[in-house]
Amino acid sequence: MSEDETPVPGWYADPRGEASLRWWNGRAWTEQTAASPGGGAFAPPRVPGADRTGEPTPSTPQPAVVAAPTQSLPIAEPPTVVIAGQTRLLSAWWPRAGAYIIDALITFAFTLPFIIAAIVIIAGVDFSSIKIVDNQIKGISTEEQAAVGGALLLVFFGALLVAFTYQPITMAREGEQNGRTWGMQLLGIRVVRESGAAMTYGPALVRQFLVMGVLYGVISGIGNLVTVVGGTIAIVLAYLWPLWDSENRAAQDFICSTHVVRD
Repeated sequence: MSEDETPVPGWYADPRGEASLRWWNGRAWTEQTAASPGGGAFAPPRVPGADRTGEPTPSTPQPAVVAAPTQSLPIAEPPTVVIAGQTRLLSAWWPRAGAYIIDALITFAFTLPFIIAAIVIIAGVDFSSIKIVDNQIKGISTEEQAAVGGALLLVFFGALLVAFTYQPITMAREGEQNGRTWGMQLLGIRVVRESGAAMTYGPALVRQFLVMGVLYGVISGIGNLVTVVGGTIAIVLAYLWPLWDSENRAAQDFICSTHVVRD
């Protein structure tokens, strides 16, 4: 094959004599060889425009195109945590948020009777006549003041009673429902302790009431008093923390050494 001829890539008679056919890639001979159909070799075709004999050029078989194997994208595994030697799937943020909303609605439903009773108590008070003169409340009788004070105390102690009972007691249930409020139960998640011990009333009260209720309330109040909205931002970040934490933990989980897992 002369230098002034540049055959197209294809199978040609092997110039080395090692096989019937050898693959020419358009620039050089390759190590690919094959047997010629019928036992003979294909004659090398002429370069287009350089056919001097006018004889027809046999067609050149083309190598089969083999598709490269496709690689599937890796599927992200859900985060897990090992509790007492058992691997548990961690809950995502949305089920946690959904359970929190459900529990807030249930808590409000339990507190509503106290609110209604307080409204009944102060129904006879004419609030439009109340005025503040020289830092003193005028236009309201002593009996009406006592009624308003009693109504506020009723709502306060009613809310406190619900906080001490609903979430801690439901989470302290034994067996399959341990670590679950009713909201968590509906969404298939639960709170587990890092030690692997069952969730009892005390730890549940600390997590749900003292940390998520009292502590967060104090932080929010002081923060907003000092920076207008700083306290609110701090509490929002505390609840959103699972979105970027490697173990999907919120601030209350770090404080109480707990995880929220899926069932």
